[in-house]
Amino acid sequence: MSKEKVWHLYSRKLTGEASQDELMELQLYIEDHPSLQYEMEALEQVWMQNNQPDKEYLEATYLLHIEKMKKLGVEPKHLDDMVESEELLQLSFFKRNKRKVFAAVMVAVIVTAAIIPLVNRKNAATGSANTETAKAEPKVVVMPNGKNTSFKLPDGSTVWLNAGSKLDYSKINDAGNREVHLTGEAFFDVVKNPARPFIIHTSTIDVKVLGTKFNVKAYPEDKTVETSLVQGSVEVFVKNRPGEKYLLKPNQKLVLLNEEQTVAKSSLAANKKDINLPIIAITHLTYPKNDTLAVETSWIRNKLAFEDESFAEIAKKMERWYDVKIIFKNQELEMEELRGDFSKETLQQALDALRFASNFRYKIEGKTVIIY
Repeated sequence: MSKEKVWHLYSRKLTGEASQDELMELQLYIEDHPSLQYEMEALEQVWMQNNQPDKEYLEATYLLHIEKMKKLGVEPKHLDDMVESEELLQLSFFKRNKRKVFAAVMVAVIVTAAIIPLVNRKNAATGSANTETAKAEPKVVVMPNGKNTSFKLPDGSTVWLNAGSKLDYSKINDAGNREVHLTGEAFFDVVKNPARPFIIHTSTIDVKVLGTKFNVKAYPEDKTVETSLVQGSVEVFVKNRPGEKYLLKPNQKLVLLNEEQTVAKSSLAANKKDINLPIIAITHLTYPKNDTLAVETSWIRNKLAFEDESFAEIAKKMERWYDVKIIFKNQELEMEELRGDFSKETLQQALDALRFASNFRYKIEGKTVIIY
């Protein structure tokens, strides 16, 4: 689906004109492109304020953005379907269609804002190609807590990058190099190329593939590093075990104990159960009852899921998911194992749901949650 159609459908949703099929089509696209959710939420907040649009402001804003797009060499033909420019200039049209015009102008603003940086980057790249001193475009994507995104790499592979993560793909080039460096969590849908293997480097493991779908979770603060395979095959190399490699089959995952975290926890005797965990284990992906979506990859569908995980590990996921800091005043609560999933729940709703399975109280102070 083109971006023009996406924003056209969204404007129809705002004005209440979208059919059920259109709403479903839009929802499925948003689920596959979570980065759009934040732009749409911002637009919807403006829309929900239900301010009366100013005729002259709308007319001027609309024409200004049309002019900007033309100067950039972008012919805004797709906007003709949303707003008839001749009618837009008529006062009677504003009186009859204020909500439609407001939605169309807001969409025009967002589409133009998206196009301008792309055109500017293209022009900058063309100019820099003629000078040896031009700097290369940064190839690092960093996602803060509370957000995730998806994007394509230069080789055509698609990446979903989770909250609190960083991906450096500077080494992917026209010469055929396909190597990236990951801190945090990412799901990869790698374009198959037998002659050019795709390699993901983390601080503890390297993952080598030819073409497949898989998830890598390598947060430095987590007690384990995991590689979960959905389709195809992958080879996992553990950096402190040279000469060894592990081949995964679909629906398998490799779990590596994060030794730095384990030593730290063992010295504090925070969780004796961690001490007995194997350093490396190959297990199956986790599927909740009556669910076809694996816990390990549910986040790419905007679902935070956990199955028989300690409250302490769940808290780390919630910190990244909700962009908060969680502090336990009772260490016994940290070791309780819980299961559940959240998608559209607020932080307070998620905590209230967990209270049904664990006897705890909490207090939210800004971006800090105290559990006791």
